[in-house]
Amino acid sequence: MSKEVSNIKTIIGKMTEDVSKEEVVQTPESAKNVPTLGFVGDGVMGSTTTEINDEKIEDVILVENFPITKVALFSTRNMYAEGGPGKLNIGYNIVSKKHVDFWLSLRGVRLATPEEVAEAFR
Repeated sequence: MSKEVSNIKTIIGKMTEDVSKEEVVQTPESAKNVPTLGFVGDGVMGSTTTEINDEKIEDVILVENFPITKVALFSTRNMYAEGGPGKLNIGYNIVSKKHVDFWLSLRGVRLATPEEVAEAFR
């Protein structure tokens, strides 16, 4: 086994050319249409484009004294109750306020905060 020796020289110097802002490469604006799947024709799924909407919500209207009729619950398992309360699936569930006490009496069900529900459906 022989060792190869190489000599590398590094040259350091001042840049002689002045780069102006006009010569800087800029990226193009993003496309307004993105490729998606959709119905092309005759009920056939195919590749189409969808227009991007960058609309932002400017004003949020808070309603005071709004009656709360639904509550968010988190369930660790699927549950079913005959006669009214209905069923819960694994994860977050929105239930009627009148059935909350029934569901919270069961093991594996807890109240979910609005922040965690919003994060889960982000």
